[in-house]
Amino acid sequence: MELLGPNGKPITDYLAERGQFTNKKATPPKTGAAFGDWAGRDFEYAQLPGGGIVQFDLSKLTISDYRNMRDHYQVNASLAVLSFMQHQSDWHIECEDKKIAEFCEEEITRNWTQLNRAMGTANWAGYAPSVLDWGNDVNSRSIVLDKVKDLPPEECEVNWKLEEGWAPPGRVKPKFKHYDGIKHYATPQWPIPVENTLWYPMLMEHGDYYGRKLLRPAFQSWYFSILIHLFANRYYERFGEPTPIGRAPFDEEINIGEDGNEQSVRGNRFMAQTIQQLRNRSVVVLPNEKSQIGNAGQLSYDYELEYLESQMRGADFERYMTRLDEEISIGLFTPILLLRTADVGSYNLGQGHERIYQMMINALNADRKFYIDNYILRKMVNYNFSEKAPDARIIYRKMGNTDATMLKELIIAVINSGKAKVDLEELGQAVGLSLEEVKETLKPPAEPGADPEEDPNGDPDADNPPADPAKDRASITTRERHESTAVAKEIGHRVRGQMESAFRHGSFDNLTVSMGFKRKMEKALFTDGHPSPIRTANDVYVAMDLWLADVLMSLKPSDFEGVEEFMTVFSNVLQNTLDAANA
Repeated sequence: MELLGPNGKPITDYLAERGQFTNKKATPPKTGAAFGDWAGRDFEYAQLPGGGIVQFDLSKLTISDYRNMRDHYQVNASLAVLSFMQHQSDWHIECEDKKIAEFCEEEITRNWTQLNRAMGTANWAGYAPSVLDWGNDVNSRSIVLDKVKDLPPEECEVNWKLEEGWAPPGRVKPKFKHYDGIKHYATPQWPIPVENTLWYPMLMEHGDYYGRKLLRPAFQSWYFSILIHLFANRYYERFGEPTPIGRAPFDEEINIGEDGNEQSVRGNRFMAQTIQQLRNRSVVVLPNEKSQIGNAGQLSYDYELEYLESQMRGADFERYMTRLDEEISIGLFTPILLLRTADVGSYNLGQGHERIYQMMINALNADRKFYIDNYILRKMVNYNFSEKAPDARIIYRKMGNTDATMLKELIIAVINSGKAKVDLEELGQAVGLSLEEVKETLKPPAEPGADPEEDPNGDPDADNPPADPAKDRASITTRERHESTAVAKEIGHRVRGQMESAFRHGSFDNLTVSMGFKRKMEKALFTDGHPSPIRTANDVYVAMDLWLADVLMSLKPSDFEGVEEFMTVFSNVLQNTLDAANA
């Protein structure tokens, strides 16, 4: 039975004629892994004829080869800076449910070092097999992540599960491979189940679960770097102590030895003995007989010594080995100036290389994010909340797009305006103070005349009635403030120099007095025990600037007897302003 429209036609045709919307969904696509042999394939690509002569067949490299490459100093430096920067990346967990976000962030924070070390294996091996050890936390009644075990990649394989894809009716359905845990050589009888594993393939392409090997493009440069280092060492050894060459007449005999013990030796044998003595750092004495060479009448010594020297210099080896190091660095996505200085000493160029590297780290963090979200955080949510609970996601802070100078200026402006204040405990720890030392620096100074024998841990209200807050505030304004008074004197000395120049020229026109020492005044107020030193200092300086502008605009130097009278008035106004701000 079909619903009809006013014209007697089916309602769908009636609405279609008038261009009206019909609440009918489109035919859904094939769902699930219906197409594409995407995972677990053996990749073999055509090679050029004679490719082994042109370059190495890098497809033959094994994980053991890549592990050996890690011992090279340049490879180790590039991998270390990559893993260290990934470990130090800032991140947080986001979720619609705040309780879920807090739980997941606590768990990831507790295992962050182990997780980064485990996933860092993929930086050189291409893939990182890991085991997730879960445990029961009795106190919180939750399933927590106890440990992330990084397994040797040589000992692990993917355990595949075959699933049927889609095929037209009457056709055989294809079989597709899906990840189903890890085959570990320690327990070959049974695989490690999916819920206890994390398999991270780095920059996976075409469903290759063994990832992309960053060391593969650097293999040729690494190989020749090893050879050139060996050859260069042999070269330095040979020509650091070059081979001596001796010439002597073979058919001539020479008498050697002391008087009475002389003996006759052939010339070639005498020269061989002389060269051996030369290697032992002894003195060498050669006969000084000369013979004519040719018909030109030129004379030359019959016995000669010289060294076999090389026309090549060690700098040539240095340049080539540096070139190979740069090739390795580029092959691992490490900008050249990240680990060395430029020949031209350009600071901006080095900063540019650093920003490029940070952007690359952003891309690698985004690659890690997919696996952390889906195979760690999702498991935490499922085990402790519900499979229908909202997703928890790790959010990395982007690197390379921040201007430190601009942020510094913004923070200073916000602090000066009194809208924010510095966490002094965290600041103390950042500069190397322990927590106890930080607390000591935060204690207000002792009141003048206080009893030094008084117990600092005793109850201050035990023998005294509760203090009146209004009276306490008044005492703050009236008590002697050593630090702020000293800074006020420094301000007076600074202003005196500016006013002496104004009185000397006899004019206040276009004069702007700069008090200075604002940061020092904030510290002084804090040391004196003021509850709001930054805001108080800001109020004092605003009031004094207004007073100075008004005085310099309405008065003339002739209105004062001299600099001393002006400075007396200025000092009184400054002190009164400080007292008013403290009230």
